[in-house]
Amino acid sequence: MDNYKRIPYMAEGAKYHLTGTTSTPLNVPVFDTPISIRENFRRMCKNEKPLWVPNSMTDFNYAQGGELTGLSDIRFTFGPDPVDWVDLFGCIWEWEPSAGGSMLKPGGKPVLDDITDWETDIVWPSLDEERIKKCCELYQSQPYYQPSKLNYYDFGQGCTERLVAILGGYVEGMCALLEEPEACRDFMMELTRFHIKLFDLVNKYLPTDMIMYHDDWGTERDTFFSENVMEELVFEPTKLFFDHVKSQGTAICFHSCGNNKRFIPYMVELNPEFLQMQLRCNDLVAYKEKFGDDIGFDVTYHTNVREVMEAESHEYLNELGQNGRFFRTVFGNNEEVTWDAVEELYNYSREFYDRKYSA
Repeated sequence: MDNYKRIPYMAEGAKYHLTGTTSTPLNVPVFDTPISIRENFRRMCKNEKPLWVPNSMTDFNYAQGGELTGLSDIRFTFGPDPVDWVDLFGCIWEWEPSAGGSMLKPGGKPVLDDITDWETDIVWPSLDEERIKKCCELYQSQPYYQPSKLNYYDFGQGCTERLVAILGGYVEGMCALLEEPEACRDFMMELTRFHIKLFDLVNKYLPTDMIMYHDDWGTERDTFFSENVMEELVFEPTKLFFDHVKSQGTAICFHSCGNNKRFIPYMVELNPEFLQMQLRCNDLVAYKEKFGDDIGFDVTYHTNVREVMEAESHEYLNELGQNGRFFRTVFGNNEEVTWDAVEELYNYSREFYDRKYSA
């Protein structure tokens, strides 16, 4: 098969558009694709002969939670200095720029001291429809929003992460799961009902093709809790939310940090289209060999270092994306290197699938 031509950065005649987020919009190439981005993504999700590997830069409009709701929610865009912030439930966080994320502020007052008080003490965030409508309309008016692309909504914290956050930390959250299981389960079910209402409102005003759902289930050594806790407390509310989202035609990318080997069968049963997991403590190739087309992965892709760009563009496709269910989230703020990276990813995957289908 012929190789596809890589277009150099901002070359004369190159097609490109702005993408990314409010804080780091970048110009990326626009490809002349043989089928639509939407059709290729549908094929990728269904293991039905996709033509290229989709990525978060060239195939999707990516929105962080607060952009679409007006609530203080998941965010990665505070800038180079540490800063404290309060989220939609009143949890106090500390932005740590060196880590590229936020952590619960040490010594901060928790929202709850006792999970059994959740019914009286939790203040549920306002789901004002008019506010959400205006936020979605404003997002779609931004120069980095491209109507031809799919919409990807970073939904934010799932059941156990929110439980941990309102109680002030993982020790408190895990103790609550063991000591007050009924209260924890009731809270997580009510949280799921809230999440369904929130998703439905956003989806009404910004038709959503995929969400990112966050729920960290372990450390790099092992899971935070047992299979019994998963089965009795965590699985049902998570499945309720996943089933609702998927019933609306929206795909799910499930981000879960930790060595979650023992929970992989539950993840497969939850049936998100893609799992985003820590590579250094999970053997994705072994999981793929065991579960085949029933499991899919989003492998994050860092493009700031040119020397590793090409290898990252090729990595894992043969092992994880033979038939589909494979996606790449692209991190990078160097526009030229990111351009070259997504050029290589698109064209290499076109060549890969061409060879496969012609064999």
